Amino acid sequence: RKSSIASMRSYNRMIDRVFYDVNTLTEDDEKKVVNDSSPEGYILRVNPTGKKPSIDSFSPIGFIAEQEKKGRPFVDTIIVAGVGSSALGTAALAKNVANYLGRPVAGIVSGYGVADVLSEGLSGWFVYGSMNWIRDWIARVFDSIEYEDHVRDPDTHQDIKDTFEKSGIDKDQLIYCDPDSLTVLYLLLKLGSSIKLMVGHSKGNYSIENAVRAWLDWSDNAAPALESSISIVTLGAVIHFPHECKKVSQIIGEQDYFGMANSRWDEAHQRIPGAWHSLNPQMPGHLPVDGALDLAEAS
Repeated sequence: RKSSIASMRSYNRMIDRVFYDVNTLTEDDEKKVVNDSSPEGYILRVNPTGKKPSIDSFSPIGFIAEQEKKGRPFVDTIIVAGVGSSALGTAALAKNVANYLGRPVAGIVSGYGVADVLSEGLSGWFVYGSMNWIRDWIARVFDSIEYEDHVRDPDTHQDIKDTFEKSGIDKDQLIYCDPDSLTVLYLLLKLGSSIKLMVGHSKGNYSIENAVRAWLDWSDNAAPALESSISIVTLGAVIHFPHECKKVSQIIGEQDYFGMANSRWDEAHQRIPGAWHSLNPQMPGHLPVDGALDLAEAS
């Protein structure tokens, strides 16, 4: 199992070097992220360049515990990368956003457990906009036979179930969705309106939207908090958010045919001339993260 997952992650790291600004990471940062076995749904706390520690890794329940410690800088920004990203792409996008904001951000890792490997091979790239039922079914089977998936931290998994039960959420419907989306929902339930900004790229936009929609559906106090305090910025895919989301900025490149194929053109958005799906400044026609965040801030 581990060799199969490692092969997929190696492939994803090659993709990340095309789509994300990996050069913004130091050599030590890159080694740490590449050697980290954190599964999908784990959290990288990434500081701006020059601030220590540069990158820390947490299980979702560990991240919540860290946030509750006195004297620690509170993280109010979540990023979710896409394009089947490994932790390397997550760290690179998180570093871009952290440098722009001048404060640490939380990057939700997009990695692969056994169920992801199987469902990815069966379902292909274009699974945007809906739950991948293949992955859902495989994950349920693994859980029923108590087969370790290399995706879910056991303590977090149990705390998510407990949190859902206390919040009145139908855990049978949501507990097996994509782990990165599940982590976003978990953070929303735990931290609520303390979160000020969420930034997604490509498939990461859908992970954010799925979590936000579930939060609005099942949490009595979510809608007013979301409307008043949380800004959402999407890069590389234009999607539909619930009407309660009042601070949404959607930005896509004019040449981003991959993103266009998975977008809702009836939603308000801004297009960047000459840009495509990549956020890597080393690639011609990249979509600049700083420029996109400037546009979102001005809108």
